Amino acid sequence: MKKVAIILHKNFEESEAIVTIDILRRSEIIVDIYNLQEKDFQVGSHNIIVKTEYKVESLNSDDYDGIVIPGGPGVNDLFDNEILLNLIRDFNSSNKMISAICAAPQILGQAGIIDGIKIVKFPTSNKYLEKAFIQEKDSIIDKNIVTGSSIGTVVPFALNIIEYLQGKEQKEKIKQQLVII
Repeated sequence: MKKVAIILHKNFEESEAIVTIDILRRSEIIVDIYNLQEKDFQVGSHNIIVKTEYKVESLNSDDYDGIVIPGGPGVNDLFDNEILLNLIRDFNSSNKMISAICAAPQILGQAGIIDGIKIVKFPTSNKYLEKAFIQEKDSIIDKNIVTGSSIGTVVPFALNIIEYLQGKEQKEKIKQQLVII
């Protein structure tokens, strides 16, 4: 069974996190919810409070097949977060899936893992992305990197994570369950 860690941060985009968790769990992917702060909950950008299960300090990349980073205005507070940057680098050095949506691909850029990689991102989120190949799509997979452009593309983003971890057949199965035409 595949297993991923999702990292919640202050002012994360709630739908990008919750919809991704929901769709991945429908596909029987274990999703553990981590908090970047020393709290048992995290407050999203629209004041929705989400209970978290673990503190990010306890996250070991060896225990997971991938990591998910939702976007939102709180991404601006993640720049220079060495704990998060080192986790991203750890996952990448093991060639494990790294996924980020909306403004979060900028963190992948700061971590230095998307040079020459095709990505999508929120239109105005351009920091640290000079060496990436920006695409105009809803979501994209390139090597071990899965990106999505915004809250409006969270379903294709989650489905691409399923494709990366479980294959195209499983992606199509979940897509049919979601009644995506």
